[in-house]
Amino acid sequence: MFECLIFSEEKQKKGVVENKKKLSVLIVEDSLLIVKRLRLLLNEFDCVDQIYQANNADEALLISTQLRPRVIFLDIKIPGRSGVEVLPDLLKQNNSTVIVLTNYSDDSYRKLCMDIGASYFLDKSNEFDKIKEILNTIYIN
Repeated sequence: MFECLIFSEEKQKKGVVENKKKLSVLIVEDSLLIVKRLRLLLNEFDCVDQIYQANNADEALLISTQLRPRVIFLDIKIPGRSGVEVLPDLLKQNNSTVIVLTNYSDDSYRKLCMDIGASYFLDKSNEFDKIKEILNTIYIN
């Protein structure tokens, strides 16, 4: 289990741990293998309390509007509108941190997604291990 607790220097000296509201996460992904892998990873975090899943852009918008997840993992290639096309709408709906997690990791997609407003852009094949650090950063902030 990964702990997601905040220790300010002053509170650490006093032995006080500052607890924050836990993270809710939306996974927008049509690959069941990736969804399973992400869920297994997210279930190891004590700071994640809700995990939702959408298989396409329409489901992502509906879930995002109704449940307002703090973190959204977004694939670029999903049924219906692409992740790139739905990204601006997801960002308009709430103040979610969007992590693009894709196999289409060339620089043009990275730049486009970051310019639109994604907070992070990860290659599924070789940057999955960065998720732990990113979630801790999101939780602390």
